[in-house]
Amino acid sequence: MAGNQQPRVLQALDMARTQWYHFTAIAIAGMGFFTDAYDLFSISLVVDVIGHRYYGYRDGRPPRGVSAAISVVALCGTVPGQLVFGWLGDKMGRKRIYGYTLILMVACSLASGFSFSKRTGKSVVTVLCFFRFWLGVSIGGDYPLSATIMSEYANKRTRGAFIAAVFAMQGFGNLAAGIVGMIASKAFEKASPDDIDYIWRIVLMIGAIPALLTYYWRMQMPETARYTVLVAKNAKQATSDMSRVLGMHIVPNEEEEAALDDELVGEGDDQYGLFSTEFRRRHGIHLIGTTVCWFVLDVTFYSLNLFMQDIFTVVGVLPSPDEPGNQVTRMIRATGLHTAVALGGTLPGYFFAVAFIDRIGRIKIQLLGFTMMTVFTLCLAIPYDQWQKPKNRVGFVIMYGFTFFFANFGPNTTTFILPAEIFPARLRSTCHGISGAVGKVGAILGVLAFSLMDAHFKALLFVLVGCNLVGIVFTLLLPETKGKSLEEITGETEERQPIDDKAAVVNAAQGVHAVSI
Repeated sequence: MAGNQQPRVLQALDMARTQWYHFTAIAIAGMGFFTDAYDLFSISLVVDVIGHRYYGYRDGRPPRGVSAAISVVALCGTVPGQLVFGWLGDKMGRKRIYGYTLILMVACSLASGFSFSKRTGKSVVTVLCFFRFWLGVSIGGDYPLSATIMSEYANKRTRGAFIAAVFAMQGFGNLAAGIVGMIASKAFEKASPDDIDYIWRIVLMIGAIPALLTYYWRMQMPETARYTVLVAKNAKQATSDMSRVLGMHIVPNEEEEAALDDELVGEGDDQYGLFSTEFRRRHGIHLIGTTVCWFVLDVTFYSLNLFMQDIFTVVGVLPSPDEPGNQVTRMIRATGLHTAVALGGTLPGYFFAVAFIDRIGRIKIQLLGFTMMTVFTLCLAIPYDQWQKPKNRVGFVIMYGFTFFFANFGPNTTTFILPAEIFPARLRSTCHGISGAVGKVGAILGVLAFSLMDAHFKALLFVLVGCNLVGIVFTLLLPETKGKSLEEITGETEERQPIDDKAAVVNAAQGVHAVSI
């Protein structure tokens, strides 16, 4: 075997046809993202109810600082979560850490709904913020692990679609938050003020259920072959695991297996670390590109998502919370609009990303997304005063939905995919965690800006336009990964010639593939 050729077990994985295990992996990883999105975005729907319950009934909202804390605390938790669990995923293995994030996520999601205190008001909110911080830690950990696992399981032809499909579960979580919020608020529309307390608790707790149901299957997933071969340096175990996962019997050639052990997984000169000069030379510009693009994307995406209700209120699409009327009725209208935007803009964007990511390519889609987000955000900002006229309000909601469509059929999906592809296996989860953590810093800054400057939404929209333009520039620093093996992208190995027909013997009756390695 040539000194630095791709192991045949990884080539078998790259060339594998789309099978049931691919869809199983999407479902297992995707349920975590369903809960991630549900928990991050549902809080914006219930913050008014929390204010109505604990901070008096005059204006129906908590103080501005309290509202900002409730909205941003989970995002603050995602930053250390992505950094720590991303690093652990490279040091201890993807599978070993994967279960811990899910347990923490489910426990803190349920605990958020059980936030009680002997004192009302700020004490209950303090307990809620404590659990939501740790919920954010678990959500942050799920980002690099899910992306890395899916990228390392997938074949090279449809890898982008599979990772995008996992991420698309974020859209279903977002949609579910609106639906559950609408049902819960409708159920308590005529309830007493004390019973209204149940609304936000039910909404926050429901999201834990789908993730909890996948725990067993998450624990049954074998470690990825790329981690086992290239990091743990156990080619035999990888061959055994992939024989079972792929439904084929991989028969290794003794001479080539010995060469694999001696040359490919041995300690080589290219085992550079994250802070080495060699990493900066090979991947430093890539890490700058992924972090900056994710940063500016999250400034826009989370600001517009978490403050959708506030922006719609300022424009006049929703009534003000201090207007006379039932606060629960206002929540029903808000959750209905949230659901409409998710159905009309958010979910279709994810679907388009899954369908076209491996046809158009990551970089073109990211450039298209940032460009169109710039256009539609300008359409919101320039005639901002005109949108407040009653006849134009529906148009404002439509433009708002198009912004989310191109965020998801664009950088919101591709910034998640690219860091899972362009870094070497031993640093892949860490670098994805760094990229995502910087992105969540952008989300935190955007949320705080919208919280503290809610009287200047028009100016803030122009700031988002600038963020999108920065994203366009830094996207140009990133390589296209469509149709390439991970080892070819990162330069860890040279891609082999495809296995010829004589090397692969298929027993159709038994569904067994014997692949000479």
